[in-house]
Amino acid sequence: MLKIAKSVEYSILALRYIAKNENMECVSTKEISEYENIPYDLLAKLMQKLVKQNIIISKQGKFGGYLLNISPEKLSLNDVILALDEKIQLTDCMVENPTKEDCARFENCCLRNPLSKMQDKITELFKSTTLQEILN
Repeated sequence: MLKIAKSVEYSILALRYIAKNENMECVSTKEISEYENIPYDLLAKLMQKLVKQNIIISKQGKFGGYLLNISPEKLSLNDVILALDEKIQLTDCMVENPTKEDCARFENCCLRNPLSKMQDKITELFKSTTLQEILN
C-alpha cells in the first residue's frame, strides 16, 4: 500500500501550523508538538532538517522558534519530501539504476513500466500540491 512516511506527514502538519500563525511570530517545537500531537524528539529532528534545507528559519532566544522561509503558495509537498531525504517509490525496483539486489525480476518484469508511469504521475501530484492547498 502506498503511503507517505510519518516524517513527511509530521513535517507537513508542522509547516501548516507555522503557516497558520497569522501574527508571523516564531512558533516553538514544543508548541507544535503539543498542538499536533507529534513526538517532541522526532519533531525536533525534522525541524532541523527543514532548517538545513531552507524551508524554515530558526530564531534563537526567549521568543525564538520557527518561521516559514518559503511562502505556502510556492512550497510543494514534493519539496518537503526531498528535504527529508524521503522518496516516492511504489516498488523496490523504482530506483535510478535497479539491480537484481533491488528485485530479482527487474530484467523481465511486466510491472516496472506501468508502475513507473504511475509513480511519475504521483510525483507530479506532489510537485503541484502546495502548502497553501493544505491550508485551505
